[in-house]
Amino acid sequence: MASTERLYEVWMLYCNKKDPDYLKLWLEIFVSSYEKCLDVDFEKPPTRLEEVPPVMSLLPDNILQVLRHQLLQCVQKVSDGLEEEQQTLALLLVKFLIVVCRNLSNVEEIGTCSYINHVITMTTLYIQQLKSKTKEKELEDQTPAEEFVRHALTFCESLYDPYRNWRHRASGELVSAVEKSRQKFKAAPLTLEFIPFFYQCFQESEHLKESLKCCLLHLFGAIVAGSQRNALLAISPATMEVLMRVLADCDTLDNQDCQDLTHKAQLTLKCLTEVVQMLLASSSDQRQVEISTILENYFKLLNSDPAALTVRSKSRQWENCFVALQIQMLNTITEMFDCSDRPVLQAIFLNSNCFEHLIRLLQNSKVRLICQFCG
Repeated sequence: MASTERLYEVWMLYCNKKDPDYLKLWLEIFVSSYEKCLDVDFEKPPTRLEEVPPVMSLLPDNILQVLRHQLLQCVQKVSDGLEEEQQTLALLLVKFLIVVCRNLSNVEEIGTCSYINHVITMTTLYIQQLKSKTKEKELEDQTPAEEFVRHALTFCESLYDPYRNWRHRASGELVSAVEKSRQKFKAAPLTLEFIPFFYQCFQESEHLKESLKCCLLHLFGAIVAGSQRNALLAISPATMEVLMRVLADCDTLDNQDCQDLTHKAQLTLKCLTEVVQMLLASSSDQRQVEISTILENYFKLLNSDPAALTVRSKSRQWENCFVALQIQMLNTITEMFDCSDRPVLQAIFLNSNCFEHLIRLLQNSKVRLICQFCG
């Protein structure tokens, strides 16, 4: 790790000269000392930290105020396009926030500041740029925008799932209720900006990279797994509409995208499993959405007529992908029942006419097989 003396020296230079280059240098030194804390790949299990970042009280007294001012300046300029130096500074600011949040005692303080709303504002603008398809965009290097988005989503994860419960579960590790009850530090309160942000990201998103969509889904899963309070805020009609739309995304599927669809579907189904189990553990007055409503839409999609999903002609590979999705959805039902209140969930499924839906699925599959055989 860089010496404390060096960090102190650079900070004093910044305070005396007010030169942004010294602030940038200070951030670079600090962040480089804790590179492993960044851990922006949602697909990998969480890494164990060899060295925990310092608590905020050991950092310069006015560091949060200074960084908030710099971040606000970046927000004000991002819609007109940040210069390269400003892009670098904005990314460093977010990296710093990720690092300090890896000391879980800092999460509450960072979460109650305005950083998260500034970061979401910038991320929204960057995602809008990445969703648009223009000749200018094709010529431009989109790497800085993508890198900022990935780090911004990781910062959100650091606030809302500080113990990385979702990453553990997504990688197949079980986080028991007992383990979760022993987690000393709480997730930061979810910002009200999250639901409109999440919803807008998936509007007209056909040109947004599938890997970024998966990062957004991972973040949603992290929020639901991170705390019941935040989960019940995040599980709303708008976010459930997004998850169902993502599952039904096969109407825009090209042959070469089948693998991407499979991974995205698996991730969305894991989110829905987490949602159902979280709702099951809550009282009716806490919920914005009922499990029965989710199941109604779920079975509707499960029994969709492939011919009605798109006007595009289908290839055999497309049909195979659609059947694979149905199989994944059936397997997910089994996973939903891996919960403490299994009899209650069974009753909800029965009241949702699950057997009628499954019988209809078998009938539709039989008809499809006959049509394929005759064709």
